[in-house]
Amino acid sequence: MTDDPIEAGGLRLDPMTHRVSGNGKTLELGPTEFRLLHYLMSNPERVHSRTQVLDKVWGDRVFVEDRTVDVHIRRLRRALSESGHEEFIQTVRGVGYRFSAQ
Repeated sequence: MTDDPIEAGGLRLDPMTHRVSGNGKTLELGPTEFRLLHYLMSNPERVHSRTQVLDKVWGDRVFVEDRTVDVHIRRLRRALSESGHEEFIQTVRGVGYRFSAQ
């Protein structure tokens, strides 16, 4: 993942300042949701399984339930709904999740 700001469809994530904004409005994200969004935005349009997300966001030495990803995806969508960007986090049934600004 990069330290450069990432922008897509009016959503901006700045890893250096740890800020996320949507259409100019600051969005409040917890640390896990921030890392999750950073990972997904760094790999747009690619489908990520729960296992891949767990490894990349939580680390491969942490043992948490696969469904933990679902809980944090739900929290992330709720935070993104403040600026109307919740649809950018897409569920691919039976496979995982993807970030898509299209």
